Amino acid sequence: MSDTDNIDVRRHLQRVTRDVHDALHRAPVLRQLTAPGLSVSSYNAALSVFTAFYHAVERKRVLCGAHAGFSVQAECDALSIDLNDPPVACPDLEIDSDLECLGALYVAHGASFGRNTFRANVARALPDHPHAFVRLAMDKGRWAELLATLDAAGQSEANRRQIEAGATRAFSCMWDVARTSDAGNAVTPKKAALEVPQMGMNGAQWGVSALPSLNVTGAAHKS
Repeated sequence: MSDTDNIDVRRHLQRVTRDVHDALHRAPVLRQLTAPGLSVSSYNAALSVFTAFYHAVERKRVLCGAHAGFSVQAECDALSIDLNDPPVACPDLEIDSDLECLGALYVAHGASFGRNTFRANVARALPDHPHAFVRLAMDKGRWAELLATLDAAGQSEANRRQIEAGATRAFSCMWDVARTSDAGNAVTPKKAALEVPQMGMNGAQWGVSALPSLNVTGAAHKS
């Protein structure tokens, strides 16, 4: 594909991150959010995963000094309300550029769609528990602006590779926190012990992933 072709960067990212995205949906600690009889401990464990992830993304965004309009501080604040200001052990998200940061922010804001899948179950199972994060609505205008920014920035192959790297590392960071958690206990995040795969523009791997049982290849996720 030449750099003169018009690229839909969102669809491209969906394709190259599908496997790790789908793996997150199968993570037991997160699947509890849609399970009948959701317990407070399971709910808190899942929120702890989100807490570690969103704080990691926001920390990197601040360190990069970029994309203030796409901050995820609101998600961090909502999670703090739900978990009563827990101490946060922030995992290491290896983001080194503004474009990589943009890819990570795409993942963080795209996760708003996932909240739609468990919002009703949480409200039904735990009606008296805080739901600030679950009830947080997506800002549709900001999402549209983020997609437009992705498309504007990602028309060159070099830029797309940086955006891909940020998105893949964000998904892998959350996967690492989720897989080291227990559905009945609070999460203690650790540094991601992963070699993050880097993708060619056709979605094929040109790096090696240490993600267990994952082959991060091209296809489409739904964020």
